[in-house]
Amino acid sequence: MSPFINTAWPRFFTVALPIALFAILLNSTIEAPQHGWLIQTALLLVPFSILVFLGLGWQRVRKAHAEYPILKSELHRMLAALIGNVKVAALWFGLTFAGMFALMLAWVVLYNAAG
Repeated sequence: MSPFINTAWPRFFTVALPIALFAILLNSTIEAPQHGWLIQTALLLVPFSILVFLGLGWQRVRKAHAEYPILKSELHRMLAALIGNVKVAALWFGLTFAGMFALMLAWVVLYNAAG
């Protein structure tokens, strides 16, 4: 058994595909009467953002592992490579949630305006 982490893409997709399938399943259950696409977009924004963030992070992990192999016991190195710059990660998720709330607010305003 290798002392190094496994950075193969199939390892990433074993986590990413269930998240994507759950988002699609959740999105297919939405039946909003008017402007339903706003709610569906708001619900898909967060899982899509998480998947893109994790995909870019996995690419950083693979690059760091190629430069200097990461041991299974070096969890801090793997997490640092996966998250990247903390300020950029906070900005990423801050904008994601701001966009989600803006879409939900737009739906509420349009729904109330239609009567």
